[in-house]
Amino acid sequence: MQTTEQDTEQGTSRHARSDDHGGAHERDRQTFELYGRQLTATNHPDTQQLLAAAHADRVRPLCMCRPDGVAMYVAKIGPDKYVIKRMPDTGLAHTHRCASYLPPEELSGLGQVLGSAITEEADSGLTAIKLGFRMSKAERAAPAGAGSGAVADSVAADPNRLTLRAVLHYLWQEADLATWSPGMAGKRNWRIVSWYLRQAARGKFTKGKPLATKLYVPEPFNLEKKTEIAARRLSAWAPMQQHGSSQQFMMLIGELKAIDPARFGHKLVIKHLPDAPLMVDDVLLKRLNKRFGDELELWQSDDEGHLMVIATFSVGRAGLATAEEISLVMTDRNWLPYESLADKLLLDTALDAHRRFTKSLRYNLAPDKPMASLVFTDTETPTAAFLLGSDEDRETAAQIAADTGTEVWTWVIGEDMPALPPAVDHRRPQAQSGQPTGH
Repeated sequence: MQTTEQDTEQGTSRHARSDDHGGAHERDRQTFELYGRQLTATNHPDTQQLLAAAHADRVRPLCMCRPDGVAMYVAKIGPDKYVIKRMPDTGLAHTHRCASYLPPEELSGLGQVLGSAITEEADSGLTAIKLGFRMSKAERAAPAGAGSGAVADSVAADPNRLTLRAVLHYLWQEADLATWSPGMAGKRNWRIVSWYLRQAARGKFTKGKPLATKLYVPEPFNLEKKTEIAARRLSAWAPMQQHGSSQQFMMLIGELKAIDPARFGHKLVIKHLPDAPLMVDDVLLKRLNKRFGDELELWQSDDEGHLMVIATFSVGRAGLATAEEISLVMTDRNWLPYESLADKLLLDTALDAHRRFTKSLRYNLAPDKPMASLVFTDTETPTAAFLLGSDEDRETAAQIAADTGTEVWTWVIGEDMPALPPAVDHRRPQAQSGQPTGH
């Protein structure tokens, strides 16, 4: 992954609230309590000094979304940059209108892998993840049906290890890209998306090594700076130009632009990476078309959408990238993932109604396993929305909602879509100053 001095520091994730990029990714501003003071804008110089002291003293700030506060922790993400992050396994401790709230993991595929394939450490703020695909020639290939040959999210996937799709879903959720509020409309682009994906990878480790060193996310392409961009890419890929059993792989996350014929096989052209396509042999392409036919059809029908690619790849002596495994995830114009036309229709309806919600992601979960499509967070109680194949599935959805303490909204495909659950006005007074204040 392309790195900067700041990128070498221990990372941040969606748990951190950032004021960077002019608020382009902002959510509701939180209020924290630290050393008897209330904080809002954590980028203020005085606040940064306070966070530096808390980091050194291991003092935990409190998120004041609840009267008694919810413990957070301070992470260092740069030479002189500190952020406040949510403690692992505390997403439900926050009110569902708080930016640190996380819907119950049982409503998505996260519940299947959290604690097994994904292990978070509260004290260090680090996360260990187990991968279900190989990252070098020396590693044993994934068993058939568990990710090999581009079938990277098979129903036979091991819940103790993440498939390629699950890694993308995890980073997407960690980057806050699965969460939506009306203020985000028109503010997401590749510069924002790629930046947050890189931040999400920091603080994650696999086999004791930083995930960020194994991940390449193309930076926004600029024709005037194409030589500089290419040089940075070559530098990031150089460590992989080994051969034999010692050859290492990297992961790439980018947006698919085209699948074009090549002299031998085909090539995946990635947006913002025009001079470095991923080479794909005919066998892999055939499997790709078979497994991800639905995603490719959705891509053809959605002119404003983005088809995301996550792939492992090797680099040859000449610098050519060759795909080893591939997975595809379709997203809408706002970079929100969806699985079907019905799923997108619900998304569009919620977006048009200016609703707040979190999109559920499937991770390793098989296609026939029920999960919420999204969770509304602007309702009186968090409301899980389910797309059902038949009326008989209502009982299953209701049980899942009851087990997770959420309300339930269901739509049986083939019937008219019911009215969305009513939103509650939860606007709160905003702080008048970004500076720390006393009680």
